[in-house]
Amino acid sequence: MKEDVQCNYRTNTKEGPYTEWYRNGRMRYQGHFSRGSFNGASTAWYESGQKESEENWLNGQLQGRGRYWSEKGDLQFDSTFDHGMNLHRRNVSYRYLSNLPKDYQADAGRKWPLVIYLHGGSDRGTDLKKLYSSGIPDQVYRGREFPFIMLAPQCPLHLRWSTDDWFENFYKEAVAKYRIDADRIYLTGPSLGGSGTWYIAARYPKTLAAIAPMSGFTSHLDYIDKNIDKLIDMPVWAFHGKMDTVVPFEETERIVKRLEGRNRNLKFSAEPDIGHSIHWQIYPGQQLYEWFLQYDRRSRK
Repeated sequence: MKEDVQCNYRTNTKEGPYTEWYRNGRMRYQGHFSRGSFNGASTAWYESGQKESEENWLNGQLQGRGRYWSEKGDLQFDSTFDHGMNLHRRNVSYRYLSNLPKDYQADAGRKWPLVIYLHGGSDRGTDLKKLYSSGIPDQVYRGREFPFIMLAPQCPLHLRWSTDDWFENFYKEAVAKYRIDADRIYLTGPSLGGSGTWYIAARYPKTLAAIAPMSGFTSHLDYIDKNIDKLIDMPVWAFHGKMDTVVPFEETERIVKRLEGRNRNLKFSAEPDIGHSIHWQIYPGQQLYEWFLQYDRRSRK
């Protein structure tokens, strides 16, 4: 199969050998799919022809060794995965964007809610300016003011929000540096950030007051499925477009179904005519932020 864009999972599920090419004719990706999921060895290349990654997959989850190179050919990351989880996790600190409410300096004793924004896959790297491309940072860039602190960490190139241990260092630095109301901390993000939102919430449920994951894979980690009960008392507003051709709608639907009837503060916006860009319909609006701010972690204690 030769494609230069993702196919529609709902009408053209990938099966068997799969190859992508750049417009210059060079190989972009070569791998194998089984019932729409990555399965087996895969290799990706930069447009220059330099190898970018070698991965092994089992039913949509990273399994075995994974190696990743820079465009200059330097090996950046080499590790081993088991059902999507890195077996050699590093304790790391990520850089982040910050935005404070306009009245933050006026009252030195006031503590503020915190919204943590996890970006999508295309904004990974070392350049924080990339984060202004969409989501809440995009709104900040446009001059919008919010009644909460916004922090947006940046995930390194090639990695996922679940690859290394970063959240605890990030949280400790945030509460030490900013006047944060520890009972009003919220988490959201689209695509890669949506997956990260599910994962971080399952791992640190006592830290967050509410979450809003959008359009993220959930079957790529057994950890999410095994810890789904930790989200029963967590207010969740999940989003996914039914026309999504990048991440199947079912990736969010299946998790929501497991929480239905058990989580009394569960909402699911399943938009029938929207694709993977659903976050462009949500973050410019006001409803999500109002929904977040009604929740306080103390009410769940």
